[in-house]
Amino acid sequence: MFVNISLNHLRRAYCRTSRVFVPRIIKQPSKYCLTTVQTMASQPPHLKRSNMVKAPSKLKHVRLRQKRGGQMFPSVNVSAQIIGSGTRDSPASVLVAADSTRYLFNCGEGTQRLMMECGTKNISKLEHIFFTRMTWDNLGGAIGMMITLKKVGLPKLTYYGPENLNDFVQALQIFAKQDMLKLEVKIPEEGPFLNETMVVQPVVIESSLVADEQRRDKLMSNSSSPIADDLSDNSDTEDTSLDIPINQNTKKRKADPLATISGMTVKPQAGKQESKRRKLSAPGNISVAYICKLHDKDGKLMVDKAMSLGLKPGPQYSILKKGGSVTTEDGQVIRPEDVVGPKEIGPVMIVLECPSDDFIDPFLSNEALRRHQMEGDGDTPAAVIHICPMKIQEDKRYQDWVNRFDPSVEHIFCTDHCHSVTHLKSRRVQTKLNLVHPEIFPCNSFSSGLENRGKNIHFAKSFEKFRLKPMKGWDSEFVQTDDPQMFLDEVTELSEFDACLKDLKAQFTEESKVSKPFTKYPEVVFFGTGSAMPNRERNVSGIMLHVSENQNLLMDCGEGTFNQLCRFYGDRTDQVISNLSCIFITHRHADHHIGLLQVLRYWKKLMLKENNNKPLILVAPKRIFIWLNQYNRLCEGIIHHLKFIENGDLTNSAEERSRHEETLLNKLSLKKFETVPVRHCSNAYGLVVTHQEGWKIVYSGDTMPCDALVTAGQDADLLLHEATLEDGMDEEAVIKKHSMMSQAIDVGERMNARFIILTHFSQRYPKMPLLPDGVSGKVGIAFDFMRFSLSEVSMLPRFMPTLKHLFAENIQELQENKMKRAEKEFFRLNELIGDVQAR
Repeated sequence: MFVNISLNHLRRAYCRTSRVFVPRIIKQPSKYCLTTVQTMASQPPHLKRSNMVKAPSKLKHVRLRQKRGGQMFPSVNVSAQIIGSGTRDSPASVLVAADSTRYLFNCGEGTQRLMMECGTKNISKLEHIFFTRMTWDNLGGAIGMMITLKKVGLPKLTYYGPENLNDFVQALQIFAKQDMLKLEVKIPEEGPFLNETMVVQPVVIESSLVADEQRRDKLMSNSSSPIADDLSDNSDTEDTSLDIPINQNTKKRKADPLATISGMTVKPQAGKQESKRRKLSAPGNISVAYICKLHDKDGKLMVDKAMSLGLKPGPQYSILKKGGSVTTEDGQVIRPEDVVGPKEIGPVMIVLECPSDDFIDPFLSNEALRRHQMEGDGDTPAAVIHICPMKIQEDKRYQDWVNRFDPSVEHIFCTDHCHSVTHLKSRRVQTKLNLVHPEIFPCNSFSSGLENRGKNIHFAKSFEKFRLKPMKGWDSEFVQTDDPQMFLDEVTELSEFDACLKDLKAQFTEESKVSKPFTKYPEVVFFGTGSAMPNRERNVSGIMLHVSENQNLLMDCGEGTFNQLCRFYGDRTDQVISNLSCIFITHRHADHHIGLLQVLRYWKKLMLKENNNKPLILVAPKRIFIWLNQYNRLCEGIIHHLKFIENGDLTNSAEERSRHEETLLNKLSLKKFETVPVRHCSNAYGLVVTHQEGWKIVYSGDTMPCDALVTAGQDADLLLHEATLEDGMDEEAVIKKHSMMSQAIDVGERMNARFIILTHFSQRYPKMPLLPDGVSGKVGIAFDFMRFSLSEVSMLPRFMPTLKHLFAENIQELQENKMKRAEKEFFRLNELIGDVQAR
C-alpha cells in the first residue's frame, strides 16, 4: 500500500488530531522519503513501534541483590504497618517493610488501594505474601496485586500459606493466565522460610473440628458393621454434580433452565481418599500462624581494643567480624569475643488468625507458640498481631492465653470492630461534590474505632506502624482523621466555582417551585468508575441498578465492590444484598468480576442466617462460572442457591433465550433482558434492560463503538457507556479496544438516548476526565458513590460547568499532559522521517 501524501500533509493531519499547534519545521522531502509513510501505513499493528512493549528492566533492588551474590545483609529499618484493620469493608492485612523488601500478611480485597495511602513507596519491592487462612477475606486482593506487580516489572512473587493455596493458584489460570507473573507457592511443610530480612516459621493450627472428625473416622474404620460402612461412604461420596466438559467443541448437554451452579463441576469428582483429604484440610479448619524472627545484627568491632592488641586495620578486621580468629605477628591468637561487641538480637513478631471458638483450644495448647510465652533470650516477641472477631478477643480463655505472654509484648488486634478512616483522597472528592448536590453526591457515614485497653492491648488502625528496628515503638504519621472542613477550606479559594454553584442552585430553586412528578426508582449507584486497576479516587467497575425497593441488579463487580457497597449503605448493607435478584458480568477481565466472590460469600451468609432459599441469578461468561466452581470446590464453599445463565444465551438471536429469560423477567419485573455482543475481548457483552413500566437502560460494559449496541438500545432513557480515553488517543483505544470520550457520546447520539453517563475512565483521570469541546446537554460524568434516579438524571449534564470550575486545576494538568504527549509524538515522527532521509 502506497500513501500518496506529503510529510507536511502528515504533519497537519497530526496537529488536527492532537489539537496542538506545531511549527512548520519539516521541509518538503524528496519522493523517496515517502517510503516512511508507506511503511507506517502498511505495517501490521503488532509491529508498529508504538505498540512494541520493551521488556521491563530489572528493578534496582533486584540488581543489587544479584550483585551481592545472594549474601544477606540485615535491614537497618524494619516496621510492621496495619493496612486493613479487620472490618468487613477493610479485611485485615499487615505490611512488613524492610530496607529492600516488603512482606504482606494477607491481601483481602482493597488492600492494593489502601497501600496507595500508607506512605510506603515502591510497591515493586513486595515479593512475599503470606496467607493465614484460605478464605476470600485473605485472598481477594492477591489477584489484582499480582497483575500490578507484573506491570511494574517484578520478576517473581512468592505465596506462602495452607496446602489449598496450590489449588487457588491453579484455578487462577482459568481467566488470569496471561496476567500471571512467575508465582512460587510454599506450604508450611517446606518451612521455615529464610529471606534477607528474617526467618519465618509457619505454625499450622487445626481447629477442634478436625480432631473430632479424625476421631469419628477412626471409630468408623474400626467398626465392621454395615451401618458404619454406609455412613462412611455417604460422607465421602455425596455427589449431586452435573458434569459439563471444558472442551468448547464438545456438544453441551442441555440442563434445566437456570441450572444451579453449585451442582455443576468441570472435572470429575474426587475419589474417597481425595475427598476425605479435602474435607480435613478444608480452609475453615486450618489456620497458619507465622513466627517472624528478624536476623541478628553482628556486634561492632572495637577498633581501639583491636589496635591495643597489635592488630592493624585490614583484612584481619573482616575475619574477626565474620566470627573467625586471627594470629598476630608475635603469635598471639585473638578471638572474635576479644574485640567484637555482642550481637544485637533480632526481634520476634507473630502474626496469627483465630477465626472462631473452634480454634481457641488448639491455640492454647500449641507448643511452638507456648515457647514464646516463656522467658528466654530472644524468644519474647516484640509484638503479636491477632486477626480475630471481637467475640474471640473478649473470650476469657483467649484473654488468659494473651496474658501468658510477657507484659512487654504489644498485642495488636485486627477485629470486625476496628473501624478506621481510610481513602482520604476519595473523601476529599466526595466532600467537594456534596456541595454541588447533597442527594446525588452523598457523603459516606463514618464509624469510630475502639479505644485501646490497657498498656499493651492495642486495637488496629489502618496505616499505623509499629517499628521493630532500630527502635521499638509506635508511629502514627499516616493515620488518617475525618476532617471534612479541611476539604471545604480548599473550595473557598475557588471564586469562579462559588459563583457558578450559586447560579446552579438558584436555577434548581426556581424550578422546584413548579411541581414535577418524582419517582425514586429506577435508581443507579456507582461503586467504581475507573478502569483496569483502582486508584485513590476511583475504584474499578461496579454499578447497582435498584429496579424497585426490593429488586436489585448488580452490573459488574470489580475488586472492592463489596467494600464500597458497605461504605455507601452502612447499616442498610444487609438489606441491599438480600434484595439482590441478579448479577450481570460483562466479560472475563479481572477488573470486572474479582469482587464477585465476596458478594456471593456475604449473600450466602445472609441467606443461611434468614433461612431463605430464594435463588440469585448470575449472568456471566462461561469462564466465570468455571472459576467460581473451581474455587468453590477446591478452596472455599461460597455458593448458595446460585443460578447461572451464560450471557450469550440472552442475546436476541440465542436459541435458548426464551427458556432462560422468563424466570429472569419475572424476578426483576422486566419486559426485556437482552445481552449484546460488543467489541472488546471474546465473549464481552453489553446489556439492555426494558422495564414493564416502559423505561429502558443500556450498559455498554467495555467496548469500542458498537453498532449492535446502538441498534439494541434505540431510544433508551439512559445509556451508561465506557469512556476510557480522551480524544486523540486513537491508537491506544484501538489496541486496548476501548472508547474515547467523543466516541462514547456519538454512540449515545446515534442511539437517540435521552441521557448519556460516561464511566470507566482511565486512571490517568482520577477526578475529572478531559472532555471534548461542545459536549451536548445530555451528557454527564460518573463518580464513585454517585446516585440518581431517572427523575434526577436531567440534572447531571447541568453540573458540567460547575464541575469544570471545581476541578479546574486537574483539568489544566490534563491539558498540559496532552500537549506534552503530542509534542513527544511529533518529534518522534520527525526523527523517524529524518532517519529515512539520511538513507
